Amino acid sequence: MGVELTKNTVVGAERPLVSVVIPTYNRASLLERALRSVFNQTYNNLEIIVVDDASSDETSDVVKTIHDERVRYLRHDTNRGGSAARNTGIRAACGEYIAFLDDDDEWESVKTEEQLRILEGQNYDAVLCTSDEHGARLSKFEGKKIIDQEDLRRGRFTAGGTGVLMAKIDVMKETMFDENLPRYQDWDVFIRIGQKYQIGYINEPFIRYNEGAHDRISNKIINLPASALESELQMVHKHRTFFGEKWFKWHICRFMLYGIKYRKDKAAHLAYLVRNYGMANVLKVLARRIWQKTTHGL
Repeated sequence: MGVELTKNTVVGAERPLVSVVIPTYNRASLLERALRSVFNQTYNNLEIIVVDDASSDETSDVVKTIHDERVRYLRHDTNRGGSAARNTGIRAACGEYIAFLDDDDEWESVKTEEQLRILEGQNYDAVLCTSDEHGARLSKFEGKKIIDQEDLRRGRFTAGGTGVLMAKIDVMKETMFDENLPRYQDWDVFIRIGQKYQIGYINEPFIRYNEGAHDRISNKIINLPASALESELQMVHKHRTFFGEKWFKWHICRFMLYGIKYRKDKAAHLAYLVRNYGMANVLKVLARRIWQKTTHGL
């Protein structure tokens, strides 16, 4: 397994260095494709930090086949999770700006260049783009330039995970990822950044999201018992005051009803949610799911 590259010329020192952190764990077959999408960026002044979270597959061999001086390979001795791997990358980063890519996703070729243009041109501290997970550009947000507190409260613009984010390195070194959260660490970071800094927005799907049959977290949790599934939502509980009761209950129901049609214990699962979060919230979420399915096919 190898990667054939056309060696890129690093842009001159007048352009800022961007650090790209790619956490990876046992996805050697997918990592090569993710890396290629970074090598194909139209902006080349990059350092690419691959953080191997103690993989037991051929991940290190994939990286060894790459002959590009911009690539740095770091490895954990034990598996510590994606947030710890991202934090290792943040600590090691030398760039003025930093961006993230999950090992099973890809970047569009202009992502770095376009996000950097927004950061430099508007003097934002961070910027989010969109992903192709739920279609292309979000038409109802045409012309939107800033992610505000209400956007974060409602959970907008989080599709695509950490890959949609680019930020000033000092902002990320101050914020870091919460290694105690099992899910939604990306949203947690967006909220904490947004409470102190200004986040710009670019309404373009620069992340190609891979919803394959590989071992994604979302594929593993669909049939967890309701109480165990709710324990995965520590991030929502962590920010309960920020969300307020209306949005807190909405998010719990929305996440726990994800994949409801695949659950074997549908009745018991619905009863748990009604008992703990109210019939009205359950019905609102289900109605929205039906509307999305019929109008957008989501």
